[in-house]
Amino acid sequence: MFRNMSEEHRHRLYEIIIVSLLALSIFLMGRFFFLGDLRKWAFLLIYLYSGREILYRAFMGIVRRSYMDENFLMALATITAFFLGEYFEAVAVIIFYSFGELFEDMATAKSREEIASLVDLVPETASVILPDGSIEERDIYDVEAGDILLVREGEKVGVDGEVIEGKAMVDASSITGESLGVMVGVSDEVLSSSIVSQGIIKIRASRDYDSSYAAKIIELIEDSASSKSKSERFVSRFARVYTPIVVGLAILIAVIPPVFMAKPLNYSLFRAATFLVLSCPCALVLSVPLSFIAGLGQASREGILIKGSEFFEKLDKADILLLDKTGTITTGDFKVGNIQIYEGFDREEVLDYLVALESMSSHIIGKAIVRELGRDIRTDIFKSYENILGSGMVGVTYGGSEVKVGSPAFVGADASSSKTVFISIDGRVAGEVLIEDEIRAKASETIGRLKERFRNIAIVSGDQRENVGKIAEKLGIGKFYSEVKPHEKLAIMREAKADAKALVFVGDGINDGPVLKNSDVGISMGETSSDIAIDASDVLITGKDFSKLATLFDIARLTNRTVRQNITFILAVKIIILILGLMGYASMWLSIFGDVGVSIISILWARRILKK
Repeated sequence: MFRNMSEEHRHRLYEIIIVSLLALSIFLMGRFFFLGDLRKWAFLLIYLYSGREILYRAFMGIVRRSYMDENFLMALATITAFFLGEYFEAVAVIIFYSFGELFEDMATAKSREEIASLVDLVPETASVILPDGSIEERDIYDVEAGDILLVREGEKVGVDGEVIEGKAMVDASSITGESLGVMVGVSDEVLSSSIVSQGIIKIRASRDYDSSYAAKIIELIEDSASSKSKSERFVSRFARVYTPIVVGLAILIAVIPPVFMAKPLNYSLFRAATFLVLSCPCALVLSVPLSFIAGLGQASREGILIKGSEFFEKLDKADILLLDKTGTITTGDFKVGNIQIYEGFDREEVLDYLVALESMSSHIIGKAIVRELGRDIRTDIFKSYENILGSGMVGVTYGGSEVKVGSPAFVGADASSSKTVFISIDGRVAGEVLIEDEIRAKASETIGRLKERFRNIAIVSGDQRENVGKIAEKLGIGKFYSEVKPHEKLAIMREAKADAKALVFVGDGINDGPVLKNSDVGISMGETSSDIAIDASDVLITGKDFSKLATLFDIARLTNRTVRQNITFILAVKIIILILGLMGYASMWLSIFGDVGVSIISILWARRILKK
C-alpha cells in the first residue's frame, strides 16, 4: 500500500492533473456542444488511462482469489456507473481516488525521509592501512576488528574504533543528536557514522561493521515497519470481513427494488454503484498505517528509533516505568572529585600506584580515574596484579609492597561511603578518591513530566543503596531498588508487570538485556547503550538528552490519538452516508466525498504528527 515518492509518482502526479483537466474539458464540451457518442468514447479512454492501475490490481486480485479489497470495490462501482451512462461520475471517482493516493504518497514520503535519512550513516568503503604502510580501499563489510583505518577530514567513520594517532573534531550528530562536535585524540573512542569535520585520525577498529553501533541503528530502522499495531491488524481484518458484506448488500440493493418494488433496473444499479463507492474502506486502509508511519518519522527526527508501530499503543497505555540508574538517569561518565592523600604518604607515589593499578582494570570507575587524572601510566611498578571481582584491584610492586585499590571493606578503611575509592599500601590506608556520578541534564524536569503519565515510577539498580537513594531523592522518585543482580532485576520487573496495563523499562547495560527483552516496551538510552541492550530493546534513544524519553511518550500519545480520531471520524461519516444511500438520498458525488474526501481529510490529519 505504501510507496515512496519516486520519480514515477511525480510523473503520475502530472498525469492525473492533465487527465483531470481533460475530463473536465470533455464534460463541458459535451454539455455545450452535444458530442454524443464521441463524448462517451472519450470518457472511456480517460477512464481506462487513469484507472489502469486500479483495474489491474482488481483483476489480479480476482486471479489470485483475494479480490475482496478496495480495488475490487472501486473497479466494480465505476464499471457499473460507466455502463449506466454516468461517465463523468465514473471517471471522477477514479481521478479523486488517485488524488487520495497521491496525498498518501506525499505524506508517507515525508515520514520515510525522516527515517531514511538515518540509513545513510556509513560509507561504502574504508581506507585500511596495511602493515607496509600502504592504503587499501576496502569494502566496509570486509573491515575486521584490529584493522587500522585512516579517516580524513570530511569523511565518515565506517566502524567503531579507538583513535591511535592524530586529533580531530568529530561530529556524531547523525546518531547521537548532539549538534556540537567533540575533539578526539589518542585512546578516545569514535563511533561508526561519525564525521571528521576537522583533522585526520587513525583508528583501530574495535569491531567489524555488522557489530558496529551504526549497523545496530540501521537494523532498528529497517525493522521499524515490519511489525503492525493492533489498530493496523484490526483494519486488515475489518477489510477482509467488511468487503464481502458490502458486496452482498450492493447486490441486494441492485436486485430487490426491480424484482419486488417495480423500480427501474438502471435506478437500482446506480444506487448499488453509489453504495459501493461509498463503502470503499480506503480512508481506513490509508490513514491508519500512515498515522503510524508519521509517528515513526517524527520519532526518527527526534533521534528516537522504534522497531515497529505496535509499540506506540503499548507506550500510550503504559502505567509503570522502571529505570536503570547508571548510564540511564546518570551519564555513566564518572568524574573524580576530591582526592585526599593521608599523612605519612608521598602524594606523587600514591597517585602513580593508583593510576598504574587502575589502568589494568576494566571497571568503568577505574577507567574514569585513569582518564580524569591524566597522568602517565608507569609500567615499571607492578610485577603482578589481580582483579578481585566486585571488590577492587590488588597488585604487588617490584619492591614487594602490596597495593590495594577498591571499596572501603576491601582495603580495610573505616568508612561507609560507597562513592569513594580507597588505596592502601601494605595494609595501611594511603588515600581516598571521591567519585561523582552525574545526573543527566533535564532529568529532574523529565521525571516531573513522566509522573503525570505513570502511576508508578521506580529506579532499579545494581549500585549501592546510598548512591541509588540519593539519586531517587534528588529526582523525587519515591521507590527504588538497590544492589540488584541481573536475575533479581528480571524478578522485580515480572512482579511489577503482573499489576500493569503495560510496563516500560529503560536501561543501557549488558545486565539490562533480559529485562529489556521481557518488558512490554524496552528502551535503551543513549550512545553508551551496549550491543546487547540495543538488540534486546524495542526503542533506542540515540542521544544524551534525557528529555527525549518524555518526548517519546508525547509522540506515542499523539499518534494513537490521531489514529482513534481518524477511525471515529471515518466510520461516523461512512455510517451516516450509508444510511442515506440505503434510503436513496445519497448521490454519486456524496459517495465520492464519503470515500475520497474523507480519505484526504484523514490523511491530512495524520500528517499533523510530522508538524509536532
